Amino acid sequence: MTGDNLPAVLVTLVGARRVLMVDPSTSEPARRAAAAVGPQGSVVVLVRDGAAGWSDGVEVVVGDPVESLPHLRTDDDTTFGVVTVDVTRASVEDALQYVEWALVLGRPGTALVVGGSGDAFTAVRGALDRHPRIDAASWDTGDSALAVAVLTDQR
Repeated sequence: MTGDNLPAVLVTLVGARRVLMVDPSTSEPARRAAAAVGPQGSVVVLVRDGAAGWSDGVEVVVGDPVESLPHLRTDDDTTFGVVTVDVTRASVEDALQYVEWALVLGRPGTALVVGGSGDAFTAVRGALDRHPRIDAASWDTGDSALAVAVLTDQR
């Protein structure tokens, strides 16, 4: 069993129509998420480099994810129901920004998944545990770790 289907499962669990994926290591989870949201939904993927190999139904934004995130805000308050973040290649500062942007671009009930290892993941795990608008659980998966959270409406 792999985690490739986790975003698609979360789409079904929370009834998401929009999915945001920050710096995923492969295109397979995006392909599966696109199938889960269907033609009326959308999947936006932020990648540092390269746009090849992504499936139809996936909008790929190439560039620094921290710089790309502010451009995803919309005037109509459209939010993402699922946000996934891979902090494997992120600095601590960038990883923490990804979490803050998940709060801006999400809504109460948005599912947030963060995977990775090292200092960036440790910092994110601490931020998730302390944030009043996030309920989270995390665990080590061997070489890396995973956190699954839900955004709440508490302020």
